[in-house]
Amino acid sequence: QELFALVAPDFAEVVVTHDIIGRLMLQCARCPGLACVLEEMMGFEGSEFYFEEWPELVGKSFYEITCRFDDAVPIGIKTSTGEVFINPENDHIIKEGDKILVLAEDNDSYEVNDGSYKIHGIKKVPEIVETEQTVEKIMFCGWRRDM
Repeated sequence: QELFALVAPDFAEVVVTHDIIGRLMLQCARCPGLACVLEEMMGFEGSEFYFEEWPELVGKSFYEITCRFDDAVPIGIKTSTGEVFINPENDHIIKEGDKILVLAEDNDSYEVNDGSYKIHGIKKVPEIVETEQTVEKIMFCGWRRDM
């Protein structure tokens, strides 16, 4: 971690992979189909994540830009200050210097369309209903940190 701080203080972030992998494996065991979704999003085939600045979208709400890409899905925003919002509120306004996070096949496979679509009323993101969580006990055999 200290080496990364010296070599790339503003460029790289240290990720503790064995903790993340262990948690993902447990989540995939609990939720059938999640592994396929993660493979599609994080694998080297299929779609990937891209940040790009689109000056023509400045001043638009996140809701308005959701239909502005024919071959990509906007899922977040990285502000000019470096703050990242995944699935921001519908009324979040794109500002100058903001980058749009999209899921697309390749970084040159998508463009902003002309916006010739109709918006039928802005709707709020549904509220999350919190239910009482019960304690789960899962025995995961064969997991080693050095795998």
